[in-house]
Amino acid sequence: MLLIASLVLGAVGLLAARRFGLRPTLLPSLVPLAALVTGLVTVPPTLGVAPLVGWIAALQVERRRPFGEVIAAAALPGALQGLFLLLIVHADAVPREELVDAMLVQVEEAGLAAPQAEYSLREIIGAVVRLQPGIEFISVLLLAVLAYQVGQLVGARLRLGLPAPLPVRQWRLWDQLIWVLIAAMALILVTGEGLVADLALNAAAVMLILYAVQGFSVSRHYLWRLGAPRPLELLYYTVLLFTSGVAALVLAGVGLMDTWFDWRRLGQVAERTPPGGQ
Repeated sequence: MLLIASLVLGAVGLLAARRFGLRPTLLPSLVPLAALVTGLVTVPPTLGVAPLVGWIAALQVERRRPFGEVIAAAALPGALQGLFLLLIVHADAVPREELVDAMLVQVEEAGLAAPQAEYSLREIIGAVVRLQPGIEFISVLLLAVLAYQVGQLVGARLRLGLPAPLPVRQWRLWDQLIWVLIAAMALILVTGEGLVADLALNAAAVMLILYAVQGFSVSRHYLWRLGAPRPLELLYYTVLLFTSGVAALVLAGVGLMDTWFDWRRLGQVAERTPPGGQ
């Protein structure tokens, strides 16, 4: 329900900005975020930023930015949200141990914790809490992609002129982002604990997820290029689902390799595309 509500608000924010203009819709798109920040209403963070995500996407469309830049800019609230979460945890405004204890109680109340696995479960929850800033960013990034897809489909019926999103088989990260992963991994090796270490860990986790998505995009490209029948595609997706852990690592490796070898020659196409082109 949270995902559906966030999608609706994000798509509405996008379509409203395209229909009524950017200036008249800026303040309404900030109202849920303001309610979240001030504590007037208790809503999930992703729900609070959803209309703003749609508004930023509309702003980038108005500026005729490519699809990748539209999504990257729309996900900016998620990055700021993650940084804010890191800062308040390390400022001891919300001690991490309290967050871990609270989540552990919720898991135990749901009957998901076996008594003999309590120690390992606490470690898992602690890792989830430490990676929460990155999870928040990925959630908002996913929201931006899906809300744009929904907004474009509805906008076509309303004649609002939203450019079609880039097909999944053509998704590719900017080459320069590899340095974010390299810098994050280097910081992880030289730092122990603290704000910088957690920032590096979350940055590395986010980049590995994004490269796994790029690896999935590469596989989609070759399935499309080879004209794979739909049953074979479904079998492939099923295998990915049931081997998600190993599959994510393999896809991340494929995505990283694609950054250097550019198997789909998308980098060459981007170099020939004029600034602001699709």
